[in-house]
Amino acid sequence: MKLTKFFALALAALAFVGCTDKPEDEQHKPTGEAVLTANNSSIEVNTPIEFTVTATDGTDLTAEAIIFDKSHDYVEVPNPFTPTMDGEYVFYAVIDNIITPTIKVDVVPTIPALPEDSEPENTQFNHRILLVDHTGNTCGYCPQMMKALKSVAETGDYHSKYYEAMAHTYSNGDPAYSGAASVVSNHHGVSSYPTLTYNFYHTTQSSYNDAHIMSQIDALWKAEGADAGIAAAASLASTSVIVNTEVKAAVANEYRITAWLLEDGIYAKQTNGTEEWMNTHDNAIRQRVTSEEISGIDLGALEVGQTKSTALTLKIIGNKWVRENLKVMVIVSAKNSKGKFDVANVAICPIDDTVTYDYK
Repeated sequence: MKLTKFFALALAALAFVGCTDKPEDEQHKPTGEAVLTANNSSIEVNTPIEFTVTATDGTDLTAEAIIFDKSHDYVEVPNPFTPTMDGEYVFYAVIDNIITPTIKVDVVPTIPALPEDSEPENTQFNHRILLVDHTGNTCGYCPQMMKALKSVAETGDYHSKYYEAMAHTYSNGDPAYSGAASVVSNHHGVSSYPTLTYNFYHTTQSSYNDAHIMSQIDALWKAEGADAGIAAAASLASTSVIVNTEVKAAVANEYRITAWLLEDGIYAKQTNGTEEWMNTHDNAIRQRVTSEEISGIDLGALEVGQTKSTALTLKIIGNKWVRENLKVMVIVSAKNSKGKFDVANVAICPIDDTVTYDYK
């Protein structure tokens, strides 16, 4: 057994040399004398993977085999092995001078559990509209919109009538810029800055008047309640945020759902900023659910009181994104009289937390 261990470690050490994109290096290709299998090709994080090594003549070599994780620096792993991070894992086994072909196991993040619905028969939801400020830290006029929005948020109960996202698309040199924000600005046809958009199809360009903004909110906000409610749970994985969502209809209609990843606390000196708070940017759009439609994924027709749950993934692609400052904006849209899907309600879900239906 000591000799077996010696050969296994020697072969493993050689495998560290000259790593390439190929399954094995040129000197240590699979010998074809044994195969490695796993009990599942796709599992959730923190679920054990059990390996079996079988010789071509059917002999079970599992007890003698040493398993290596090629996708993580060729480290030796136990059998069974429990991955703690999501991603694609590549394994192979060594038995004496035998090397098996590699196998792949996809480890997916655990989908977070939705919060319990405390009032399953209730369909009276508070309504929030979506505001998007299309802006940039080098935009000279944008501080005027920032001031106006701050004034609106501090006036009466207006802060409870909407949720706000910031699309930093004036310049791709802005630390808060993202490709996802660019998609949102392009959808609205933004060509001048600042521009404030309401839901998916209403726009105000270069108006810094807080009274005008409040009148636009009043025109869209539904005091009687939203057409649908949102419950959600969000969890942080190694390279993504997993969002479990549920929509409950208050009005029978066709619905869609999407989610945006927002980041708070991005420091960038604001051109023409007159106060220090203007240099710290919150609610910046970092990512969106991939879909050709701005409204996201089709949920189909829902009757009053009917629910539909959907799991969504938001990829983390920026190495400068501060994970502790991320949160998820969930947007449900409904088909309007023109056949377009416009925003029906919005919710914010913190990472590693849940948000329940916001009943009236």
